[in-house]
Amino acid sequence: MSSAVVFLLGMAGALAPEIVRLYGIRHDPDRFQWSWFYLVVSLAFAGLGGLLALALPATTYWGAIYVGVSTPVLVNSLVRKGREVSRQQLRGERLGRYSLVDSYLQGL
Repeated sequence: MSSAVVFLLGMAGALAPEIVRLYGIRHDPDRFQWSWFYLVVSLAFAGLGGLLALALPATTYWGAIYVGVSTPVLVNSLVRKGREVSRQQLRGERLGRYSLVDSYLQGL
C-alpha cells in the first residue's frame, strides 16, 4: 500500500465518527452550536488519523481505517473525562446551551 492511500484511509476513518455525531444531533439540534471550531477540529482529527495510520504502520486497508476511527474516539474520551473531572457542577443546575467545545464533545 502506498503512503498516500494509508493516509487517506486513516483520514476517512477519523471522519466516520463525525458522520455518526451529525446523525445523532437530529434529535436535539437546538442544543448544539454549529461553528468553524467544529470544522477545524474535525479536520485536525482527520489529519491526526492519517498520521497515526502512517506511524503505526497500518499494513491493511482495514487497519488504516481502524486507526482513523480510533483516533477521535480516543482523544474525545480523554478530553471529555478531563473536563468532567475539572468541572464542578452544582446540584440542580439547569442544563443550558453547550459551549463550543462541549457542543463538539457532546454531539457535533
